[in-house]
Amino acid sequence: AGGNKVFATARRPDQSEGLGELIDEEKIFGVSLDVADNESVQKAVSHITDIAPDGIDVLINNAGIGSGGSKTVFETSKEDYLTKFKTNMLGAANVTTAFLPLMRKAETRKILNMSSVLASIQSRGPDNQIKTAVAFSVSKAGLNMFTRLTASQLAEEKFIVYASHPGWVKTDFGGIKAPMSSERSVKAQLEVLAKLKLEDNGKFLDYRGREIPW
Repeated sequence: AGGNKVFATARRPDQSEGLGELIDEEKIFGVSLDVADNESVQKAVSHITDIAPDGIDVLINNAGIGSGGSKTVFETSKEDYLTKFKTNMLGAANVTTAFLPLMRKAETRKILNMSSVLASIQSRGPDNQIKTAVAFSVSKAGLNMFTRLTASQLAEEKFIVYASHPGWVKTDFGGIKAPMSSERSVKAQLEVLAKLKLEDNGKFLDYRGREIPW
């Protein structure tokens, strides 16, 4: 965190594995937030505004629901689509819209939307071997379009809005076979975030800062 204040959000941050022990209420604050609940989002904005009245300069939309197993496009249920879309796309839209007034108070304004290479439409053609993670991919593709539209509409206000692919990471979603630790992915993405310029607004980048086709 360095000299920054970090607001780590979760439905119940005090009971979130690994997060509770990091919260010190001086530099790292735990904030209750359910991205799919508008009232919860507004309460989080109010709480963070009290602590950081001069604004926040970075917003990371990291909430997400994983792949949904091995179902193909023809086996994926409507409920699975709606569940993934509600969190992976609408959740980011809710949070971004709610925090815009607070971000506008800061001089630097960066929004990172956590996406996935699985959301790259160009790379998911007939030759692609990945036929599953359907609802997840569709919801993250929606997030990518939201990212592009947000970047366009906030460009004149000097926002930098982009989508980031974290890599294949050892998480509940990525699984134990993933080659990269979450610590390595986070460190790499933060290094990319720190170096971003206005011309990077609206891009889709991987954790090393390389562009990914939409």
